[in-house]
Parts: sequence; structure tokens; C-alpha cells
Amino acid sequence: MRRLAAVLGVVSLLALYTGEKVADLFPAHPLAAMTGAFTLVAFFVSWQIAYRRGALPEESGWTRALAWTASVAMGVWATFLLLALGANFADLLLTASTRGAVLAQALPAAAGAASLFIAGLGFGQAVKGPRVKKVDVAVRGLAPGLRGLRIAQLSDLHVGPTIRSRDVERVVEQTLALEPDMIAITGDLVDGTVSRLSRHVAPLARLKAPLGVYYVTGNHEYYWDAGAWVEKARGLGFTALLNDNRVVSRGGARLLVGGTPDESGGTFLAGHEPNAAKAAAVNGHVDFRLLLAHRPDGVAAAERAGFDLQLSGHTHGGQFFPASLLIGLFHRYPRGLARHGRMQVYVSPGTGYWGPAHRFAVPSEITLLTLGGESEKTG
Repeated sequence: MRRLAAVLGVVSLLALYTGEKVADLFPAHPLAAMTGAFTLVAFFVSWQIAYRRGALPEESGWTRALAWTASVAMGVWATFLLLALGANFADLLLTASTRGAVLAQALPAAAGAASLFIAGLGFGQAVKGPRVKKVDVAVRGLAPGLRGLRIAQLSDLHVGPTIRSRDVERVVEQTLALEPDMIAITGDLVDGTVSRLSRHVAPLARLKAPLGVYYVTGNHEYYWDAGAWVEKARGLGFTALLNDNRVVSRGGARLLVGGTPDESGGTFLAGHEPNAAKAAAVNGHVDFRLLLAHRPDGVAAAERAGFDLQLSGHTHGGQFFPASLLIGLFHRYPRGLARHGRMQVYVSPGTGYWGPAHRFAVPSEITLLTLGGESEKTG
């Protein structure tokens, strides 16, 4: 309850700021403009609360329409908020000169128009679905049997109010067409309960790969009964990794696939605190250690545990511009392939989206990672 009150308090302050900035766009009717801005924010916040409390029928046409309207409204608001903050900063710089002051007067209108344009394009990119991103991972001293190993990574699919079975089927088809050796699902698979979303995740049961399909929890699973979702994942044919691992062989080489729960897991379920050392524990020699961990922030522990490559998600790469410019302030590795000491980490921007259906300049992706020798380049 305290957390909800804090979130609502922050959103209320941001709504006040938004109302003030919208009023600047309509100086003849400032009260009406502020009321409209407040109503917009109140609408999508109320919808989120109603959805989380299970107060809305899942499959009705009007509920679906509300879900899409709330998602689009949130995208327009979030974009306008960030652009307005940027405009405020630019205003401080421009008003230092007379010519700049004249230009500064046009900033609110420019922010308003740009937010509609960006959110519109971002919506189109979101509903288009994920692209395939191919990444070559150079590994010094890689065992010959593991060269060319192909791992398809899905992350942050967020099956829920606006991402449904048809979207999931498209992701499954794209993934299977890549013919990966292994499939890794790095959390935030859903936004909703098993009872509500069971039929929408059902197509995932078709995911198959020679070396297996592996799954770890993200923070969103814990909002919707992670224990039930772990069992559902197993029922779909996934190997759920909760601070444990599996060792598989390819071409005479041994590959350890470890996984840890999301770092928030321990606050919801006993034994769900992430433990990279436990996930790396194995009897006998292995040639390569791969870790699946929803958040990229535990790289130090993963490197100490001896992992060679960590696959993560969570950040969404900011999900859309201009949030993509700020995500690096919160995560050391916000997106793409990076090196942390002797270990490498790949952070997926996500296969779906959360909240606003908005992916401007940060397309969602299905990642195909290929392990290669030290002379290969990262793509």
C-alpha cells in the first residue's frame, strides 16, 4: 500500500507539471487545458489499477479498447513529459540572449507537436512486432565444439492487455525460423495471472531447440504469482532455472546454462534471492558458462562466479526516444553487448513492450547470438 501511495504521489506531481506545460500551449484556456491533461493521466493510471485488481473482464471488446486507449495515452504523455523537461532546459540556455528568447517561446508548441509525432511512429513500431537482431559474440579460447552455437534470446515479451496470442504466435514463428541450438527466455514473460493469460501464452509451447528452452523469472512475474508462472513455464516445456543449471554437450564440448531469479524475487518468495555462485556450481569440467539473469545489474557477482556470458533484459533500452537517452543513468549496461572484466553481457531491449505501446527509435527484438572465435566481430 505504501508503495502504491508513493507511486501515485510521484505521478500526481508529474501530472501537475504536465498540466502546467499543456496550459502554455493554450494560453486562452489554461484551466481547460490543465483539466484535460489531468484527465488523461487519471485515465491511464485508473486503468492500470483496475487491471491489476482484476476488476475488468479480460476478453470483452470494450475492455480491449480501453487497454489500447490507455496504452496510447500513456505513450503520448510520457513523450510529452520528457520533451517538455528538455524544452525547459533549452529555455534556460536560450533566454540568455534576445534572439534565443524569441526561439524559446516556440518550444512548448514544438514539444507538443513532436510528442504526437514521436508517439505515433513509436506506436507503429510497437505493433509491427520485433525484428531479428543478429549478434556475433567473440570468445577467446572457445572450445571448437561450441563455435557457431546459436542462441535465440527472448526477453520482456510482456504478454498481457495488448500483447496477445496472435502476437505470441508471430514471435514463435520468427524464433523457430532461426533454427537456434538453444532458446533463452530472460524474464518478464507476462503481465497478468495464469488464469487470464494461459491461452495467450499457449503458442510458446511450440518453442523447441536441440539443446533446450530455458527460462528465468523477471520482476513482473512476481507481481502476478511467480510460483504459478514458473509451473506454467515448465508446463510449456521450458526448463526453469532458479539458482541452478543444466550442462549440455555439443561437438564434444560441455556448456553450462545457469539461471537466477530476478533480484526482487526474495521479497516475494523464499529461496528466490539470486545466487550466481549457486547457479554456476557444477561437478566436473565445463568449457563455457552461460548465465540467464533478468537484470544486467548483477554482472559483478556473475563474473566472480566464473560465467563467460550473461544474457539479460529488463531495461527495454529505454523503450522509446527520448527515454532511451536517460536509461544509461540507471543501468551501467543499458542495451547491447558489453564486456565486464573477463565476462561479456548482452542486454536485450525486449521482445515486446510494457505500458505504452511505443518503440520509437528502440525497436523490439528477437536476438540471435552466435558464439565465435576471438577474431570475429560483434554485430
